[in-house]
Amino acid sequence: MFEETPPVATLIEAIHDPLNPIGMRMRSAYYLRHAYQQTTNDNSQEVVSDSNTLEKATNHLIIDALVRELENLDHKSLMRHEFAYVLGQLQDTRACPALEACVKDFTDCVMVRHEAAEALGAIGQSSSVIVMRQVCCDVNTPVELRETCELSIELVEWKQRQEQRLSNNLNGESDENDPAPPVCACLQTPYSSVDPGLPPSPAHAHLSTAQLGELLLQSNSPIKERYQAMFSLRNRGGSDAVSWLCRALLEDTSSALLRHEVAYVHGQLQHPESVYALEESLRRTSEHKMVRHESAEALGAIDGRWEQVELILREFTNDEDDVVRESCLVALDAADYWKHAVEDFELDGNEDIATQADQNATSLFAQVKAGRQMVTNGHFNRVD
Repeated sequence: MFEETPPVATLIEAIHDPLNPIGMRMRSAYYLRHAYQQTTNDNSQEVVSDSNTLEKATNHLIIDALVRELENLDHKSLMRHEFAYVLGQLQDTRACPALEACVKDFTDCVMVRHEAAEALGAIGQSSSVIVMRQVCCDVNTPVELRETCELSIELVEWKQRQEQRLSNNLNGESDENDPAPPVCACLQTPYSSVDPGLPPSPAHAHLSTAQLGELLLQSNSPIKERYQAMFSLRNRGGSDAVSWLCRALLEDTSSALLRHEVAYVHGQLQHPESVYALEESLRRTSEHKMVRHESAEALGAIDGRWEQVELILREFTNDEDDVVRESCLVALDAADYWKHAVEDFELDGNEDIATQADQNATSLFAQVKAGRQMVTNGHFNRVD
């Protein structure tokens, strides 16, 4: 890594001021995620029990800061939804009360509430299920939020079953009715991000890419099964999988939530053959802003097509929708920031490493968000 993580106090100060450029606040939020994870040996749903009191105190400060900014409406929807995302990825139960309050707040932006519900699923606290069930049962709940809560409830309950199975195994017991699902190596995720749904079905290992694609496109199937097919396609990778994901992004009319997650997956894959679909999604002004926002950020992640992508993103920096406009600005800012960081590194006499980093400089922000498990020099969220 060619750049040290800035001091936590500096990062907290940077995210605290809504008048700071959104690119700065976004980078700072992900630096805080990195700083938290550096001091955490086990990124689980349990509060860190490290013997180092200072590290525990630092992590507490980070959670408190992210929660405070999530609750600060002056940040607007895009930034607040990113704060919720980071809190979910950190899987610290101390964030649950604020996230639950956000999910229940019918006056808040649905995109922020959706991200808070996803975060609760990632954290896996059983008490959050009650809140999400209440939201699901309310007739005024937007469909994309209801679907998110359903997926998160499934995920929390699945995690609880895994914990019970582990406890039974430690006690020499076994549950024949709920055996541990074996996962084929070809379907194991190459990403460190916590997915907002159940793990891929073991049965997917025996399906062709086309069969998985058909499962993804089946609008009458439960959304949890379509999510599993989507993540199986992502984990499999390659042009054929990308083609099916492109079709889902452009052809599906049943779920904005699904399309937004498909766009996010394209950002993880960073495959150049997805540019046309992401551009088309971004251009659809009638599309849900969650989908257009993810399409914009995913475009910023694509490898090897930056000149084309930059023109597309710049075209939408004056979009009427604040979330879309800011997403394009964030993607452009990230590329510019990391490009300059690489150049500064070269001045320090590290040309070879900087050259490698330069090849990825335009996609680092999305790699950080996606948590891609690869060593990219200059990537502050690499998996060691």
